[in-house]
Amino acid sequence: MEQLVTIRTFNSSSDLEMVKIYLESYGIDCYTKDEINNRAYIANVNGGAKLQVKEDRLEEAITYLVEGGYLTKEDMEPSPEIKFIDKILSKFRK
Repeated sequence: MEQLVTIRTFNSSSDLEMVKIYLESYGIDCYTKDEINNRAYIANVNGGAKLQVKEDRLEEAITYLVEGGYLTKEDMEPSPEIKFIDKILSKFRK
């Protein structure tokens, strides 16, 4: 089975569905994770509803999302928190 990769996380299930339909219109199979939890409980309690694609279609999906205005190049950059953690961990990797 092919590996699924989370491409975006949403606070709103309706936003997730809109982007999912957009990618599927280009023939990219999409899957959702934690969508029911996000609807049933407090939004974002488990990190939000996740949109996933197959790993081999990831680059293509990112391209379509950037073209459609659903992602920016900045969205693909690690957050300041991740950069900070990576900086600390890099000291232990040596």
